[in-house]
Amino acid sequence: MVLATQTAIAEVAEESPELTDHDLISAHKEGNKDAFSLLVKKYESRVFNHCFRMVNDREESADLTQEVFLKVYRNIGNYEHTYSFYTWLYRITVNCCIDYIRKRKRQLQSVSLSFSSPEESGSGKEQDVPDITYTPDRHMRDHEISKMLHVAIDKLSEKMRTIILLKEIEGFSYEEIADILNCSRGTVKSRLFRARERLRELLEPQMVV
Repeated sequence: MVLATQTAIAEVAEESPELTDHDLISAHKEGNKDAFSLLVKKYESRVFNHCFRMVNDREESADLTQEVFLKVYRNIGNYEHTYSFYTWLYRITVNCCIDYIRKRKRQLQSVSLSFSSPEESGSGKEQDVPDITYTPDRHMRDHEISKMLHVAIDKLSEKMRTIILLKEIEGFSYEEIADILNCSRGTVKSRLFRARERLRELLEPQMVV
């Protein structure tokens, strides 16, 4: 589909709901200033949700979402249509989240080395831990299970957390995950197996009635 650059992409989208990501990317490359905004609108909530599941902080997730789309904007000229835009976008999202998690770990380790010692570990002083915000739910049991799962996932390594979220939460196929993580299908299956086993180990003690 060839779009006239003088036509606002939002108006075209309303009249042509079948517009594909390829259409929007092509329009953006042709100079249509609205095309990229529509791509952002289409995927912004999904990117934010993945970031939030990875880093467990709404403010940081909002910042990461902006960072993701800034990188997409800067690099969209290098995007190749050999795989879907959705997959390419998630590869950037995952990498941004992993970089953030690693940076946060280094900062926490630095703070720990600077301000704590083995003798202080039993002083009762609160440590920096991820904030798990309580959200009322219609069924307390479901809420508690959801909370335990959330905490357990947060304890996984970034590789395990990423593979669990992409497969179990986002619902990507093995092939799509392999494209996102730039690895083989076999590696995806192996990582997912280990991640599920580790998650089970974390959850089993809490699930005993």
